[in-house]
Amino acid sequence: MNRLLVFTACCLLASCGGKRSARSYRTWGVDVSRHQQRVDWQRVARRNPPDFVFVKATEGSMIVDPNYARHARELDRCGLLWGAYHFFGHRTSGREQARNFIRVARLKPGNLRPTLDIEPHRFMVDVKKSVTEAKEFCREIRRYYGVNPIIYCSATFYENYLRSDFPPDKYPLWIADYRGNPSRIPWTFWQHTDSYRLDGVRVGLDRNVFNGPPEDLQKYIL
Repeated sequence: MNRLLVFTACCLLASCGGKRSARSYRTWGVDVSRHQQRVDWQRVARRNPPDFVFVKATEGSMIVDPNYARHARELDRCGLLWGAYHFFGHRTSGREQARNFIRVARLKPGNLRPTLDIEPHRFMVDVKKSVTEAKEFCREIRRYYGVNPIIYCSATFYENYLRSDFPPDKYPLWIADYRGNPSRIPWTFWQHTDSYRLDGVRVGLDRNVFNGPPEDLQKYIL
């Protein structure tokens, strides 16, 4: 085969295969929490608007992110698509944590569906119990909102602990992997860096891409 044809074929395979770079996905977003205290969302919306934003709302059964309400209010004002996430605590029941999230997040139609962020932690002393409580969180979210939450975790954590209980055909997966495309996992969102710079935000951000065109985000909106 002609060398030029071989080279072209290889490039096409690389661009269409599972190892696409983050920059090759055109639908993208960021996530914020108390670490991003001052965000000029109006400036963000004018200069380089993301297709979606995830905002931390709660943690455990009692903690509320101090910046959540302000982020939510300003994102609504700017007309940016956003959703809320809960950081899972390994010491309290999943049901109590879900009720904390529901009470604080106050998600409404037009928001992205809820997200559960579950990560390894020094308080995760019994993996099976943590997974059981995470499933209880999801049941309570499903009972209230009528949908399963998005599951956020690292690629390694998903493969080691969550794969059998949170299959991707039932739970949209938001996978964090800064090494490269976690193509072995059928992800919906991929967090590929924690040092993205965006005009209107003074500190680095987590940047994420969506595995599909912008219109497909509708599937994940309440």
